[in-house]
Amino acid sequence: MDDKSRAQFSTLPEFFAPDKLAAVFPVSRSTLYRALRRGEIPSLRVGKRFVLSRSHLEQWVEENICKKEACALWPGE
Repeated sequence: MDDKSRAQFSTLPEFFAPDKLAAVFPVSRSTLYRALRRGEIPSLRVGKRFVLSRSHLEQWVEENICKKEACALWPGE
C-alpha cells in the first residue's frame, strides 16, 4: 500500500461505519454494501449494521489488492 493510501486509512478511527470507507475506496455506497453483504470486505455484523476495523481493512488491502499489483493504480497517486 502506498504512503498516500496509508494516510487516508490513518485518518479513519479504529472501528467505523461503512459510510466512512467511501472516502477511501472510490466505489458507490451500493457497491460497498453489496461487497459487505457478500463477505468480500472484512467486517463485523452487529444486528443489521456493519462495523469495519481499520487494521483488518489495511491487512485485507495488502493481501488481496496489492498482491494483484493494483496498488500502483490506487487513487491519489
